[in-house]
Amino acid sequence: MPEFLENFIKKVTDIFYEISKKFDNISDKIYEQTGKKINIGYIVIGILLVLFTFTMVKMILGWVSGFLFGE
Repeated sequence: MPEFLENFIKKVTDIFYEISKKFDNISDKIYEQTGKKINIGYIVIGILLVLFTFTMVKMILGWVSGFLFGE
């Protein structure tokens, strides 16, 4: 099981790194125009993580609610 988790974590971090690299050009253009360093890749990744977390919590709470109240 730890091997599976290790591979999963490695794949997820690779995906996040690739997403961050794709948004580097946009971040560089913003820096050239405004002079402020804003990392768009990390902002997008953060939003995706929050949405994923809320979706998972909703699914788990729906399952628990169905289990407890028999709906």
